[in-house]
Amino acid sequence: MANTIDSIGAVARPGFNALLEDVFGLNVRGLRTLRDLYVSPRKVFDSARVIDWANQHTPTIRLTFSLITVYMLLGFFWAAEDGPLYQSLLAQLEVLVERNPELPPAEDMAAGWFAAYSFAFPLIYMIVHFFVGSVLFVWGKGSTWTTRLRMHFSLLAVGMSLSLFSMVVLPFLTTDHLMYYTIATLGAGFIAYIVTYVRGVSDVHSGFKLWWRALFTGVIVIIADLFIALLTQFGSGIMIGRNLAIG
Repeated sequence: MANTIDSIGAVARPGFNALLEDVFGLNVRGLRTLRDLYVSPRKVFDSARVIDWANQHTPTIRLTFSLITVYMLLGFFWAAEDGPLYQSLLAQLEVLVERNPELPPAEDMAAGWFAAYSFAFPLIYMIVHFFVGSVLFVWGKGSTWTTRLRMHFSLLAVGMSLSLFSMVVLPFLTTDHLMYYTIATLGAGFIAYIVTYVRGVSDVHSGFKLWWRALFTGVIVIIADLFIALLTQFGSGIMIGRNLAIG
C-alpha cells in the first residue's frame, strides 16, 4: 500500500491549486476563464460550444457557483454592526418590534435574517438562472440546451465577479449611500452583461440583430437578478417567522 501511495505521489502531488479546487472548485484554469471573460469573452463562448471546453476553460456553471461561494463568505461584512445593510435592516426590525413587543430583540432577528439569506441566496440564484438560461434563445441557431446554459452562466460569472468586487467597499459606506450603491451595482452589471454578450457572440450575430439581442439579454438577466433578491428576502423572512413560531 505504501509503495502504491509513493508511486502516485511521485507522479503528481496536490498543491495549492488542488486546495482551491477542493474548497471552491476553482483553480488556475478558472481564474484564466474569468480573465478571458473580461479580456476576450469570445474565446470562452467559442469553447462553450465544445464538449470539453477545448481543454481551455473551466465550466462556467462551476465558476459562477464558486464566485457565489466566495461572495457569501465575504457576507460577514454585511452583518457587521456598523455596516449599512445591517443598520438599514436593524432600523426596520426595531420598528417592527416596537409595534409587536412580544417579538425577540431586533438584533437577534437581524442575525437570523442574514443567516437565512446566506443559506437561501445561492440555491435560489442557481435555480432561477438555470430556468432563465434554458429558455433564453439568443445564442445562435442550433445552440443546444447545454450550450445555452454554458453561455448564460458565462455572463453570470462576469456579473457575479463584479458583485464580489463591489462588496469589498460595502462596509465603508453609510446607510445614506446604500440606495446609490445598489443602483450603481445594478447599472454596472447591466452594462457588463450587454458588453460581454456583444463581444462574445459577434461572430454569430451582427449589426442590429446583435445589439437588440444584447439589450434584451441584459434586461432579462437584470430582471432575474432582482427577482432573486426579492425572493431571497421574502424567503428569509418566512424562515425567521417559522423559527419564531417554533420557538
